[in-house]
Amino acid sequence: MASISTLQFAALAAVSGLRHAVTTRTGGVSRAPYGSLNLGYHVGDDPARVSENRRKLAAHLGLDANALVAAQQTHGARARVVEASCHGRGALDYESAIPDTDALLVRETGLPVLMLVADCAPILLADAKQHVLAAVHAGWRGAVARIASQTVMKMQEEFGSLPAEIRAGIGPCLCPPCFEIGDEVAQAARAIDAAAVQEANATNVTWPGMPGSEAKPYLDLRALLRHDLQSAGVREEHLEVMPRCPRCDTATWFSHRGENGKTGRFGMVAWWE
Repeated sequence: MASISTLQFAALAAVSGLRHAVTTRTGGVSRAPYGSLNLGYHVGDDPARVSENRRKLAAHLGLDANALVAAQQTHGARARVVEASCHGRGALDYESAIPDTDALLVRETGLPVLMLVADCAPILLADAKQHVLAAVHAGWRGAVARIASQTVMKMQEEFGSLPAEIRAGIGPCLCPPCFEIGDEVAQAARAIDAAAVQEANATNVTWPGMPGSEAKPYLDLRALLRHDLQSAGVREEHLEVMPRCPRCDTATWFSHRGENGKTGRFGMVAWWE
């Protein structure tokens, strides 16, 4: 059996007291099509296997699985503060997870937060001076609702964070050739950053991984999120992107589009030591 494998943002890994990990799909006990480290209860997998996967991941990271805090993600733009009273919500079940939330902010030590993705972007924001982090889930709906900048503003309002002090990491998500969108989504994205929408043409409709049967625009989700974070005051040199696409590499990542909607979820865990 393959062992658990995780990635880190280089700059954020250097922040004193901050710990985080972005998981892959290897090292768990789930069976196809959820093989093997599926962390999502809501995708049709056996809940007992999901719980075992979360326990295995927590042990790998040196955490107590019962301390995890997760959200019932809805592709919205709601950010909520996680306090000690939230300890264990959604840790080993879906029902107790924090509802209708796509960004979790935490200042407490030893309180790990989990965000799940499978094509959408996991975003980690950290302000070492105010000792606050935020774990964010951003697909196209969240991105056009400006969840990235909304979360930065929440950090300002709740904890006095200065955007220029915030470091940000954008994790594995769909690359532009794999992110075909409709005109309505393209219009909403253009209103934030026109450069993040790549128009269909004779070159890009035949990019690898895409059918190329219809000329539709493509979304550069990473660019859209970068622009939104910078518009909120996050400095360009404090932004880091993992250039990994789940759809391009379904052997490593779960991909909703790449696996026809029947797949698991990988995740990002972050906490203060």
